[in-house]
Amino acid sequence: MKIVMVRPKPSPETIGLQHLMIVEPLELEILCTLKREADSVVIVDMILEKVSIESFIVKHKPDVLCVTGYITNVSTIISYCESAKRISDTILTIVGGVHCEVCPEDFDHKSIDFRVVRNAAVIFTDLLNYIDNKSELPKGVLRKNDSFVNTALPSYNFSIPFPDRNSVAQYRDKYFYIFHDKVALIKTSFGCPYHCSFCFCRIITEGNYYQRSLCEIIQELERIKETEIYIVDDNFLFDRIWLHSFISEIKQRNIRKHFLVYGRADFIAENPDMMRELADIGLRTVIVGFESFSDKELCKYNKNTSSEVYKETMAVLNREKIDVFATIIIPPEWDKSDFKNMVNVIKSLGIHFVNLQPLTPLPKTGVSFPENQIIIDKRNYPHWDLAHISVQPTKLSVSEFYREILNAYNSIVYSPKFILKYLTTFKPDMLFKMLVGSYRVAKQYRMKIKEAENNA
Repeated sequence: MKIVMVRPKPSPETIGLQHLMIVEPLELEILCTLKREADSVVIVDMILEKVSIESFIVKHKPDVLCVTGYITNVSTIISYCESAKRISDTILTIVGGVHCEVCPEDFDHKSIDFRVVRNAAVIFTDLLNYIDNKSELPKGVLRKNDSFVNTALPSYNFSIPFPDRNSVAQYRDKYFYIFHDKVALIKTSFGCPYHCSFCFCRIITEGNYYQRSLCEIIQELERIKETEIYIVDDNFLFDRIWLHSFISEIKQRNIRKHFLVYGRADFIAENPDMMRELADIGLRTVIVGFESFSDKELCKYNKNTSSEVYKETMAVLNREKIDVFATIIIPPEWDKSDFKNMVNVIKSLGIHFVNLQPLTPLPKTGVSFPENQIIIDKRNYPHWDLAHISVQPTKLSVSEFYREILNAYNSIVYSPKFILKYLTTFKPDMLFKMLVGSYRVAKQYRMKIKEAENNA
């Protein structure tokens, strides 16, 4: 069969990271390895392509169209499948991705034939065989009108094959993450052992946590040509024993890479020796979920940590010359003084890369608000991006809330002290890319401010 796999283009309405990072579609590279010998696969990255999805469908004439994405992509994914059916009603459409796995009802649409809700990297070949009338429908796949209620699901199987990175050869030199250029992705674990109330990641695995075998990970790393490696675990800094083994193997195999990982602030503060060893093998950046500088808010988020550790967190990272990208959650109860305090604390800690996220009640997480406080339609998927304000602020107007977010970004990111660091640290082409991306994000926020003022 001819198979076209697609990563959707973000909606112009979605604020944010697509302007500051474009990384390889790892999930599609993994699925590509599961094709059968007689199948052909073309991966289309619509984030980078300039022409319509219809042109690729007409050009490649697929038997099967596969599309994966996030909550912000739901409408686009459905539109791609509708386009395929209009061109040829014989094209079978398959949808997957993390949002489909948790909320398959959002993709229960006449243009979508199959929804993969579990173990895609295990059952995809069986699904192709089913389409060819060579086997029964594998468990973990929903057809039209199927649901979790009327379908028996298999237990989780977190096995994944090595991705076919050559399948996106035409795009590889365009993938980057902020100041990490030509970056490749690898996943070493699934889920998270913690129970933060706002987190969608642990909902994907229903609270299960699984680490891949170290041998497998090292083998995959050795196959990756890129130097910059983004480890896309929900939390890489967790198991000291496992990390020691990882460090040992990296040294023994003489693997020379630069790593970007997710990690908790308390682990960093409590394990300075581990952070030193990780820096020695190439750890360059940690994305840290600080979330809040208020212990009351941290307790509400079920973070099981204290803001007191943050000074030591930053002391460890600064000592080891490890950059930090900080994520901060902004609850709807904040007023201008709360924003001012957040900016002052961030500056005092020496943080200059931040992602400010309005508290968002993503589906099936532990965050919820009364319906009359939700100001974004649940079907307005492009706005559920952790950047739009989804809950009515209680002390500021919507326009004021957006303005405070934008002002906070400007104050932190464009601090004269840090601009000098940018100019003396980063390559001109990456610096230009970040400036353009930041300008586009700021423009989106200014548009939201104007829109909110007009609707007031």
